[in-house]
Amino acid sequence: MRILGIDSSTPGCSVALLNNDTIVAEQIADPRPSHSKYLLQMVDQVLKEGESHLDDVDGFAVTTGPGSFTGLRIGVSLLKGFVLATEKPFVGVNSLEALAHTIDSPEHPICTALDARKSEVYAAVFESRKNGLHPLLKESALSPEELCEKIEFPTLFVGSGVERYHQTFKESLGARFMEPGTQPNFSTAAGAAILASRQFDHQKHFDLDQLKINYIRKSEAELSLGRSLAERRSNHGN
Repeated sequence: MRILGIDSSTPGCSVALLNNDTIVAEQIADPRPSHSKYLLQMVDQVLKEGESHLDDVDGFAVTTGPGSFTGLRIGVSLLKGFVLATEKPFVGVNSLEALAHTIDSPEHPICTALDARKSEVYAAVFESRKNGLHPLLKESALSPEELCEKIEFPTLFVGSGVERYHQTFKESLGARFMEPGTQPNFSTAAGAAILASRQFDHQKHFDLDQLKINYIRKSEAELSLGRSLAERRSNHGN
């Protein structure tokens, strides 16, 4: 089975091709603001390296959040185009869970943390069990300090949020803050493809209405609209 994985939840977006449980090709973009415009080129390169064509793919996996609002929309839009063109199924994958699957067989819990800006991270904690990763801390947007309060055991940290708040985690958690000895084994897109392959038989979809982006918190535009409406009500009341 071939699954094409796409992740655009972070500035370092990625694309990967899984063939019979093996990642045969992957591409990771430099973390630049305009990274998403290269996604289609990355797909072409990955398919070429994997000696495949788009029609050879059995299905698609895409990260659906949390993460960059703009990036997620671009990735999901690209996937929709592929599904409409090929009539192949897809699986939507949580970004934090896909990131957790970039590390092989961890002995400790994994905390995946993405930079959410506004002095917050999108974070979740997973524990490795025989049947896969099990969530110990559900995804949420919170400050690094709040996240530290929830970490009770030595935990592996991975993600862009770890890079940004490394000193905070290190000073607050001490021995409970652990980092992988090497770089993650795979890209987040590869983690999404691996996770999707395990869920494919019972969670694949053909209906694009089933594809929902998980933003966790409201966008700045929605917050601005809410503030504007509140001000109007207040002024009207006066």
